[in-house]
Amino acid sequence: MEHEPKERTTVVTTGGGGGGAGWFIAGGLVVALVIGAVLYAGGFIGGGGSGGVNIDVPDKVTIEVPKPAE
Repeated sequence: MEHEPKERTTVVTTGGGGGGAGWFIAGGLVVALVIGAVLYAGGFIGGGGSGGVNIDVPDKVTIEVPKPAE
């Protein structure tokens, strides 16, 4: 009894990953964190300062009304 040779398909895959999208996103997050830290340390954001506006008002206000013409 003779056996017929069967064709075989061999698939070779290389280990690696799904590309560089994950590293690109991680790099963007690191850059955003560094920029945020620099802005926070410089007092541009989140400083918790007074946030008020100074308005100087005199203690006494005098109003002069002109006399009517006769």
